[in-house]
Amino acid sequence: MKRGLVALLLVFSTVAYAGPKNVMVLKAEGTADAASRTTVETHVLRLAKHIDGKVELGDITLSDAAAAAGCNAADAGCKDEILATFAVDELVTTTVTSTSAGGLTVTVRRLQKGTSPKAAASTLPAGKVSETKIDQDLGPLFGVGLSTGPLTDRTPGTQPTTTTTAPPTTTTTTQDAPPAPIDPYATGASGSGSAAAPATEPAPADTPAPSRKWQKIGMGVGAGMILISFVLWTGASGKQEEIDNAPHDSPADFKHLQDLEDEADGLAGGGNLFFIAGVALTAVSAYYYWKKGRAARSRTAQITPTVFPHGAGVVLTWGGGQ
Repeated sequence: MKRGLVALLLVFSTVAYAGPKNVMVLKAEGTADAASRTTVETHVLRLAKHIDGKVELGDITLSDAAAAAGCNAADAGCKDEILATFAVDELVTTTVTSTSAGGLTVTVRRLQKGTSPKAAASTLPAGKVSETKIDQDLGPLFGVGLSTGPLTDRTPGTQPTTTTTAPPTTTTTTQDAPPAPIDPYATGASGSGSAAAPATEPAPADTPAPSRKWQKIGMGVGAGMILISFVLWTGASGKQEEIDNAPHDSPADFKHLQDLEDEADGLAGGGNLFFIAGVALTAVSAYYYWKKGRAARSRTAQITPTVFPHGAGVVLTWGGGQ
C-alpha cells in the first residue's frame, strides 16, 4: 500500500513539473531611477528570449526572491534555494547603478542550479539607453550577436575596424550624406529633414504581461489530489466494512483482520496526505494566479507625442493584461 502511495506522488510530481526549461527574468534593482531600470530590464528580457525554453518576466527582484526563500542573496547556495522555491530552472538577474558621470552600469547574471553564475556588464553613457551598446556587451551572455545592425566604434573620431558588416555605400566616410527628402505635409518642415525626426522614434516598449500558465496547472493538480483523497477515503470505508463483517474465531481470522486494519489505515492516511497537499497547492496557485492578474490590470496609460502626415498630436496607449 505504501509503495502505491509513493508511486502516485511521483506521478503527480511529474505532471506538475514536466515541461520545457522554465526561465524567470527578475525585475532590475540598483541605485538607478525606476524609469532607467524598467528600460534596461525590457532590453534584457528581449535578449533572454533567445534562451531555449519558456522565458517569463517575474514580478520581484533578486532581493525579494531571496527573502521569500529565506536566504541571503550574497551566499553562493542561495540561488539554489530560490530556484527550488519558485520551481524554475534558471534565473536572470539585473542590477542597474548610476555612475558619477550620469550614465549607467548594468550587470546581468544567469543563475542555474549546480553551476557557477555567468555574468556580463555594460557601461552606458548619459542620455538615452543605447540598445546597440546593450546588445554588444550583454548579447554574448545569451549566445546572440547584434540584433539592431552594425555597431559604431566606441572611441569618438575613429573609424570602425571591421568593414565586412557595413554596406558598400558606407565605406567612404569623408563625404557628407545627401540630405533627406523633405516631407511637405510634415508640420514644422522648413527645408531640413530634422523637423520630421520625432515621427521616426519608436514608442517605449511595453512590458509583456506575466503568464499564468503554471498557476493554472497548479490549481488543476491540486484539485486532482483532492479528488484522489476522496477515492482513498472511500476505499478505507470499504475496508472498515470488511473488518466489521469478517470472522474472528481462529488465529488465521485475527491475522486477516490485522491485515485489513493495516490496509484501512494506509488508505485513510493516504487520503489525509493527498487532501492536505491538494488544498495547499490549490490555495498557493490561486493566490499567485490572482496576484499576477492584478499586476497585469494595473498597468497605466502612456501618452506619446506623434507627427502625422497632416499635423501633430498625441497617441494614448492603454496597456492591458491577459
